[in-house]
Amino acid sequence: MAAVFWLSSGLAAEAHPVLLRSTPSDGQTVRTAPRQLDLWFSEPPTAAGMDIALTDRDGKSYPVVARIADQGIHVVLTGFPELPRSVYELRWSVVSKYDLHRLQGTVVFGVGLAATSTGQPAESVTGPAGTVADDLLGWFDLAATAVVCGWVLVVAAGSRRRGFTLPADSVGTMRGLVAAFGMLSVFASLARGARQWSEAAGSDSGLAVVKDSGQLLRWSLREVVLVIICTLLVRQSRRGASGSAATLPLVCLLLADLVLRAATSHARGGPLSLVVLAVHQVAALAWVGGLVVLGILTARLRGERSLTLDLWRSFGPVAACSVAVLTITGLLLTGRQVASVDAAISTAYGRALLIKLALAGVLMLLGLRHAARLHPWLRRRIGPPVLPSSRARAISPLLGVGVALMAVVLAGTPPARGPQFDKPEVTASRANYQVDDLLVTVSLGPNQPGRSLLLVDVVSSRRPSPGPITAVTADLGSTSGIVLRRTSGAAQGGSGQGGGQWQAAVDVEATGPVPLRIVAARNHPGPAVVTTTWIVPTGLPPRPVLVSNSPLAPWTTALALAFALAASAVGFALLRRCRRTRNPVVAAEPVQCVPSGAR
Repeated sequence: MAAVFWLSSGLAAEAHPVLLRSTPSDGQTVRTAPRQLDLWFSEPPTAAGMDIALTDRDGKSYPVVARIADQGIHVVLTGFPELPRSVYELRWSVVSKYDLHRLQGTVVFGVGLAATSTGQPAESVTGPAGTVADDLLGWFDLAATAVVCGWVLVVAAGSRRRGFTLPADSVGTMRGLVAAFGMLSVFASLARGARQWSEAAGSDSGLAVVKDSGQLLRWSLREVVLVIICTLLVRQSRRGASGSAATLPLVCLLLADLVLRAATSHARGGPLSLVVLAVHQVAALAWVGGLVVLGILTARLRGERSLTLDLWRSFGPVAACSVAVLTITGLLLTGRQVASVDAAISTAYGRALLIKLALAGVLMLLGLRHAARLHPWLRRRIGPPVLPSSRARAISPLLGVGVALMAVVLAGTPPARGPQFDKPEVTASRANYQVDDLLVTVSLGPNQPGRSLLLVDVVSSRRPSPGPITAVTADLGSTSGIVLRRTSGAAQGGSGQGGGQWQAAVDVEATGPVPLRIVAARNHPGPAVVTTTWIVPTGLPPRPVLVSNSPLAPWTTALALAFALAASAVGFALLRRCRRTRNPVVAAEPVQCVPSGAR
């Protein structure tokens, strides 16, 4: 372990927070100078770790005052004077309040001039607790906690079955092993905290960031909880305490530990997101840790076939509930972290998530196979239950460890969302409008900030036309009263149909939605007016569509709701069947009437 930490100490892991959007957005051109700039992040940044710089294209710097608003994810930038006509570059650098990862990037916008955007998403750099060694420590911590959770749940599930007792030597060995894993979790958490302190103390605002983020308080509380858990495990391994009285304190402490673990991760959306993430972690650790503990116990109980069957069958409901909860919460979390199918395919986070889903899918299929062997009635067969094969019992824990490893990789990888994954606005350089009997075709080229050519083609659908078009004027953005002149090539052909083609050179001042008004004047039956909103695209190049760039969150939320309803129905049916099996209805024997003479 020391060699791995030493070799990986210079390698950086990617940070998790991202810039969701900004006002003005990257590549946008605005008509008037903004009085404030806004940045929205996926996680609350710390006030002590913010570094903001605003410069124009000539390198002139402008003072900026930053404050945090809207639950901590919104950074408002004010204090700068009125910005003159130019192109500006906003360089920002923030530190996440949850895991102390640093994120930095650049937003380019123009005031009255076309902005030349870099077209690159925000880049992350290494901050405190951002190395591969910390990821390895996090994986050791997660795996050790999974074993402790698995042991507690296996004991709790087995204690509910009548006549279920494990051999004393196996129980003693497992208690010592679980206590050792608990100490490994304490060691990994202490090592991560020490590395955070050492790296934070070496920077200018490191200690202030640690204090401002609240990380010190959460880390200290979790260390206290872990030490108490290890103390209880060591006492149980020495005294041999068992039963619900010894298991209940461990369950409560483990829940507190997992909630604190979720609070130090990326639960941005408030208490509800924190609960979803904590429940997801509880289900994952219960499932994976239970499989590891079952694999170890089964290896020690080779000659105890009936006891091993009872052990696996008692863990079945826990595994089924864990899989259902994992599926529901995983769908909800996926919709929050992955913007679209294209984002999942083209990013490291999406590919790691697909690998995790593949491993979890194989593990679920093995679980179904185990359930079919342990409960023959699921296959509508009559016969004794069969223990899962030795190969399947060995593969299941390894797959669970692989799922936990991919979870740690996801925790250190930027999510597949942000402005670069937003679905682009539908923009067109040509549009048709119908007003009374007139068909008005408007085109603007090159449909970018700066000097452009506005073309208006007017054709009447009535024969003969009620009257010719005498003049065409336009209002575009803040510029009004633009007089268009008839093109020489269309002066003869269009006049007979009451229309023609008109053009004018205009100045496009901004990107995004721009108000547009076209007035085609004629003596009879009166002027025709077209009022619409014209979309001027920003300077960011559109991303190529691989499969689909539609938002993924509505689909995952709907799937989570549908699976929750289906899982509830299946669970209710299984519960009713289990009750009927435990309390069978015995038909009463018919009473035979004996004649009085026969007595």
